[in-house]
Order: sequence, then C-alpha cells, then structure tokens
Amino acid sequence: MSQLYITLQAKGGVGKSYVSSILAQYFLHAGHPVRCIDTDTTNPTLLRYQPLRSEYLKLSEEHVVNPRAFDRLVETLAAADEATHFVVDVGSNGFQPFMAYAVENDLFAVLESLGVQVTINSVIAGGPDVAETLSSTKAVLEHTQAPTLIWLNAHLGALEYRHCPIAELHLFSPFEARIRGWVTLPRYPATTFGQDVEQMLRQRWTFDEAIDRLTLMPQRRLQRVKQDLWSQLERVRWT
Repeated sequence: MSQLYITLQAKGGVGKSYVSSILAQYFLHAGHPVRCIDTDTTNPTLLRYQPLRSEYLKLSEEHVVNPRAFDRLVETLAAADEATHFVVDVGSNGFQPFMAYAVENDLFAVLESLGVQVTINSVIAGGPDVAETLSSTKAVLEHTQAPTLIWLNAHLGALEYRHCPIAELHLFSPFEARIRGWVTLPRYPATTFGQDVEQMLRQRWTFDEAIDRLTLMPQRRLQRVKQDLWSQLERVRWT
C-alpha cells in the first residue's frame, strides 16, 4: 500500500512547504522511497529543494480546478510501488479547488479502495493567523474522513486561541480518533536558532545541506532542531 501525505491549508505563508519538506526528509532518512509533488501555482517552494527532486503538477488555475490533473494524480498514486511515500504540497490557492474535488469525488475513500493510505497534514499558525488556520483545519476534519497530522507553527506567535492552548480546544474532541499526532515547530531565539532556520528556509536547503554548508555552531544548532523534529515524528501514530 503506497502512502500519501498531503499538506492542506488555505492560509498562505504559514509553513506548508517547510512541513512538507520536513516530512520528506524524515521518510528519506528512514530509508523509504519518497516522491514529492508540488502543486502550488504561484509559489512552488517545495520544487526548489533540489535534493527532494520534486515533480510539479498544476492542479488549478485562478482557483478553477483542472479535474484531469487531479485524475492523473490519482492514477500516479494508484500505480506506484506499495512502499512509496508521496508527499504532496498543495498551495493555499489550491486549497478550495482541492477540497471541492475531494468532496465531490469522495477522493480519499477512492484512494483507500485503490490501496493508497492517506494522511493529511494541516498547519495551524500561532499569533495573528491562528483563527484563519484553525478554520481551515476544522474544515479538513469536518469534510474528510482521512487521518490528520496537525502541525503547530509557533514562529508567528503564541499557540493559543482565546487564551486556550490550541491542542486543548474542544473543537478537536470529535476528531481525536483521526488525529495521528501533533508536531510543534517552536519559536526559536531570533539571533541564534531562529536565524539559522531562517537562512535554511531562505536558501531552500534541506537540513543535511545546511549542516554541511554552515559553520560549527550553526551546524550544532540545526542538528538539535532536526533531532527535536525527528523525535516528535517518531511519536506519531502512523497507522
């Protein structure tokens, strides 16, 4: 059974491509065959991580869905070797078309029937974007039956909504059985860890590329960031 990990969030600039790249790197580190697909029509960031060798698939244009492109994606997933891990990054401008196609065609149930195990990645950002990103995650949980891995991005602010920690909000209670886990992207000190991560993201480097190219102390700090993320991912309920 091939695996599909698809990143969905309607809000742009909250770390979708970073999350997709982390997941691809984690699976490659674990020895799994990985295929990355970038569908962002305006800013295909995942495509720029050279070691990930991402493919590009244009699923929509001007918020209008291209059903044939979706059909090709389904055929690619269904025909793949059962060990393959697909990481698909859907841009914010593709969120509505993708959700419309998925609901209309019962996409995730079809994929499951074809032997494709689906996990949705949903990013919730702290600070000013919390309400909008929460709304998108809630829509994903309500309108699909797919298992979901929730990523909490603290880079933009506190991970709370109306003074309540995001992970403790009651809105997640009905979906607990489908939530595979929670992964936090911490807010690091700006002049050390934060600057190192920002440089890595700006250059579109993987962790291994950044660690190989930077000097001693940035290397050590990024190794700690990587180890923390890998440790969190090891606690995820993948099945």
